[in-house]
Amino acid sequence: MWAKNKQLSGFTIVELLIVIVVIGILAAITIVAYNSIQTRSRTTAVTADLRSIEKAMLMYRADYGKLPLAADWYSGTAMPPSSRWSTEIIAGLKAEKIITTSSLEKDPWGQYYWYDNNDCSIGSTGNSPVKSVGPDGLLNTTDDIGIMIQTTC
Repeated sequence: MWAKNKQLSGFTIVELLIVIVVIGILAAITIVAYNSIQTRSRTTAVTADLRSIEKAMLMYRADYGKLPLAADWYSGTAMPPSSRWSTEIIAGLKAEKIITTSSLEKDPWGQYYWYDNNDCSIGSTGNSPVKSVGPDGLLNTTDDIGIMIQTTC
């Protein structure tokens, strides 16, 4: 027979809510940490790409006496950066067997790299920037990552 004093075991609604809140806090911390790691990873990839691009450009300059001119078509106002980076600069470096990969066409955020040739051969200062426009996709903002390919004029 059934006992009248038998206690039912289980969780109260307050206990369940506390567990749900703790799980939510842990999930939020994990998401923030993951996004931070992902951003750092992409920034590191851009830095590595820019080093490879710089080496390729300097090898091109050693062979031809100037940096590639084709992408000079975009001024500092071309937004988003044009596909000419891929179709002319990267394609030209691949054709000359200076690079063998297509991974330098776009940055990790899916934008083409931005390049402006200011090589001495066209009477400029010799500082030619190559940039990733960063996660916001806008040129000349605080999240841009870039290098200067410097030439002594």
